[in-house]
Amino acid sequence: MSISFAFLATMLAGFLDAVGFQQLNHLYVSFMSGNSTHLGMALAAGEWVAAGQTSIVVGAFVAGAFVGTLLSDLAAKPIPRLLVVEVVFCAIAVALAAGGLPSLALTLIAVTMGMQNVMHRSIAGTDAGKSFVTGALFGLGQSLAHAVTRRGGLPPACVNAFSWISFVLGVSCGALSFTHWGVVSSLGIALAALISMLALALKASGMSAAERASGQEADPQGR
Repeated sequence: MSISFAFLATMLAGFLDAVGFQQLNHLYVSFMSGNSTHLGMALAAGEWVAAGQTSIVVGAFVAGAFVGTLLSDLAAKPIPRLLVVEVVFCAIAVALAAGGLPSLALTLIAVTMGMQNVMHRSIAGTDAGKSFVTGALFGLGQSLAHAVTRRGGLPPACVNAFSWISFVLGVSCGALSFTHWGVVSSLGIALAALISMLALALKASGMSAAERASGQEADPQGR
């Protein structure tokens, strides 16, 4: 589950970034480095409205990270609970976009992207599933160097490469979706992806519970 879950999460981030970029005047819902650059340029040019819009999106992302971390720290099974909240937020975003408030909808999506970064996974010793890929590209170069010097193997490099590819593929899909079907349908696709991720998480959680129960039956005294 970890591999499919992590790459689907990264692809979804790219998909939604493409939608946000086209709807929010070149702002992103998960790529906060790009938004921070945009904010600095807007401040330098005295474009206060653009600076305010960018600050709102950045603040929404930070709020999502805050809420997601609280839920993760307090919940016994954090990933399914986080995904339930994300599904609810995305459904609200679809309704807002359908009601003629696409910018507000995508601001709410920025909250979900902040939450999603709490759910990153460690695969082959490499972080995967985050909504930004600068670290993946750095990790790709670093892990290739470690493979050459025999300080590491190729699996970490493969994970980083596939993380980046997943993000780029998601961006391409998001751009095509927005161009052909618009923001409402694109957010509907994102909602379907989140529901799929929730199904994966619930399945994995159920399997883990069954394995624990099986282990207890095999050794009732916990030995």
